[in-house]
Amino acid sequence: MAQRYVLQDIRLRALGKEDLPLLMSWENAPEALRSNDSLNPLSEDFIARYISSSTRHILETGSLGLMIEETATNTPLGHLSLYDYSPIHRRVALGIYIAPEVRQQGIASIALRQAIRYAFKRLRCEQVYAEVLADNQTTQDILLYLGFRQTALLPNWHWTGDSYQDLLFFQLWSK
Repeated sequence: MAQRYVLQDIRLRALGKEDLPLLMSWENAPEALRSNDSLNPLSEDFIARYISSSTRHILETGSLGLMIEETATNTPLGHLSLYDYSPIHRRVALGIYIAPEVRQQGIASIALRQAIRYAFKRLRCEQVYAEVLADNQTTQDILLYLGFRQTALLPNWHWTGDSYQDLLFFQLWSK
């Protein structure tokens, strides 16, 4: 049976240069390319600039990339992004990628809880939201479990490389 993680087993940390090879493989994996807005693989320079910009304040860049790691061993388990941050509208979007070999172990829900707490408490957001492809039932289930509501559907919105997918919006409010 796969290990089940609990809150103290997982932490979010800033991205560093040492994360470049792992982010290269994760961001260029077929399932990641399918769901992001890139038509071609992401270059090492592009991901290095992303890591570098993640060390700047979210007020400057509008985004923050974080590594999800196991606390005891410092083993990277995935990557989480807060993006499209708006201090005026007090909202931020969440994106998450969990390494294939550690999926279905509760990591995504723990990491998302930590990111949501950060958004509500430290960034003083009133809401967080996520954009999910219609065929990504696992992520939809996690978001619903965490209290998100599906609030919009954009039909045939996202080209995946072989077909159009509906894009679903999920929102969670701080109150």
